[in-house]
Amino acid sequence: MDRTFWNYLEKLPEQEATWGEWKYSLASWHRFNTFYTHYLRVEGRRAKLLNCPSPCEQGYPRQVVENSPSNITAVCPQNKADPIQLKFRDILIYSLRLEALHQAICATLQINYSADRRKEHEHIWHLGDYSGTEVYITYRTAPAVFADTICSIYLSHQKPFILIVPTVKNITPEIQQFLANNNSILLSMAAELHLQQDGSFKLVRSIAECLKSFLSTNGTNWHEKKQIHFTMKFMKVMKIIHESANC
Repeated sequence: MDRTFWNYLEKLPEQEATWGEWKYSLASWHRFNTFYTHYLRVEGRRAKLLNCPSPCEQGYPRQVVENSPSNITAVCPQNKADPIQLKFRDILIYSLRLEALHQAICATLQINYSADRRKEHEHIWHLGDYSGTEVYITYRTAPAVFADTICSIYLSHQKPFILIVPTVKNITPEIQQFLANNNSILLSMAAELHLQQDGSFKLVRSIAECLKSFLSTNGTNWHEKKQIHFTMKFMKVMKIIHESANC
């Protein structure tokens, strides 16, 4: 299932990992070969530490020991497990080809693509617009970080927006309610997008269908709802940030 991929992507703060970790984590995903062919690139860097496949209570990562290109091992620093023999490719860093992935997502969702990494928004990419509504994507959904993301986007233009995320499993009900109250849509890639054999994505629901569902639930005109005073909204966002961070 594609959820395996989106769940793993959510765990990667910099959208990169070693080849061995990509392959180990996504081995059960039937589209892994398609994914790496279209959306991974080698960075020319090698890992010095690896996540332990059989972690103990100490939780130390394995140390990579390169005796030669054909003799590489991952060693437990506490000597509590046998060394793991690795191939050279296993320790190479591979990162997401974000531009290619974002273009494919925009083509599928019919978003006017004009991607830029706006400096005022940490961990956020501006993808473009959908029928005049700004569309963003983020891969970091931990509650405290995600609340900062919502706050950052809202402060920049104070109007409805669309935010695309890998999954919604980490997003608190309070934050989801805040988005709904502000007529903004949260779109989960795990729920709405499935990777096809040719590298394109198949939709479960279009943005228009997500919007229709949103309107039927909230019973308001998305584009014409009267604005609530900015200070009240901002205070509500900050409250959510603090409550989420303390959970």
